[in-house]
Amino acid sequence: MVKKILLTFMILLTPAVFGENVGDINGDGSINIADVVYLFKHLRDVGIEKGDLNCDDSVDIADVVYLFNNIQQWSQPVVFAKNFEIEYYDANGNPVGYNDNWAYKIVTTKYGNAVYNKYCILRKGDKPSSNLPSDVKVIHTPVKKVATLSAIQVAMLEALNDDNVKKSIRGVSKSIYKKIKDYGVFPDLRPYIDNGNIVSIGTWSSIDKDVLLSISPDIVFIPWTHGYLVEDINTVSDLGLNYLVTVESNEPTFLGKAEWAKVYAAFYNLDDKGNDFLQKVWKKRNDLIRITRNADYRPKVAMLYWSPYSGPWVYCAQNCYAKLVTEFKGDYMFKDIPGTSYVNLDKETTLEHLQGCEVFIYMNWNSLKEPMDTLEELKEKRPDLAPILDHAKRVYVSKYNYAYDGYVNMDLLMEDFARMIHPECFDGGDSELHYFKKLK
Repeated sequence: MVKKILLTFMILLTPAVFGENVGDINGDGSINIADVVYLFKHLRDVGIEKGDLNCDDSVDIADVVYLFNNIQQWSQPVVFAKNFEIEYYDANGNPVGYNDNWAYKIVTTKYGNAVYNKYCILRKGDKPSSNLPSDVKVIHTPVKKVATLSAIQVAMLEALNDDNVKKSIRGVSKSIYKKIKDYGVFPDLRPYIDNGNIVSIGTWSSIDKDVLLSISPDIVFIPWTHGYLVEDINTVSDLGLNYLVTVESNEPTFLGKAEWAKVYAAFYNLDDKGNDFLQKVWKKRNDLIRITRNADYRPKVAMLYWSPYSGPWVYCAQNCYAKLVTEFKGDYMFKDIPGTSYVNLDKETTLEHLQGCEVFIYMNWNSLKEPMDTLEELKEKRPDLAPILDHAKRVYVSKYNYAYDGYVNMDLLMEDFARMIHPECFDGGDSELHYFKKLK
């Protein structure tokens, strides 16, 4: 046990080197067969964080094979995300890397078979290539003014940790405006609310056209995950403004969601910061897998929200949060429910799945209006869950800011999950959570 705690302490305190990408073993700025050869020759000299690519807490020949099998994927501009593409080109139209001397880049956002946007991003003053496809729209960067309609969009912009990016946020939805102003989410943006730099642009399906026009943003970020997508696209298009449909909410993996920072970074020519954010989250996830793999068993973990109106909403098996539970050595209790989002199950099916639950994570979507501060309060407000909660070993509830600041600090959000599932593996256990709290 002492050995486990010491290992955890060392991993959590070891500073991550964000300048090097996962898989760049020789540190030359690229991932290719030379890294495989280097790792093979220096197995005894390469440290755990850099060399333990399969996260089994050792550096050996298995990592060489793992790197060889993943070279092609890891060397691409987009590694994990499924819903966007970024391509970099030199002046002659040849593909290059984000950190090379690119002349233009093409950003595509999509979901399934639908393609929503294709932008050719140019530096200020540069002219587009004459052979660009007709469905590609040109925009010059860095953008100076943007408007957003979802919390995760604001979080991705905040994650870039750049003052010019913060200054560029000129409009947010009415809901986000209120939460920044009155509830303390995204605290770095509060001064911009106070000085009038950030204003409310209304809500989904009811965008305030006059306010949006007065801002005149270079681009409006429109979230895919709501029922008014077409209406909002038409509203922004009719005003003659650029828009980008973002689909980060429907990424099937946590790393895919984090990788969307690259999309936002591309519009500011901060591509290195977008990549650094992904690398930070990726390395943290690998560290947490190493820590929790030492656990003695897989506890049965449930995760859901129970609406007082429509009943239980459970996270499907392919949801990114459900995958975290599995990666951090938990046995997810709704793994037979397919899908990448969440689903409204009937009460009987839900309670049947919850039998034997050891770790119960209540995702409180309505925490501002209906806070759950004690176990008795949760049982009183959701009496159907009382028998399950009485027998669970541990019960946690999300704080209101997990869906806001949690996406700015996705590394800490992941650590919360690992600590809730296996507190015994961490120094401090589950007493140091950031976006959840333990109910007693």
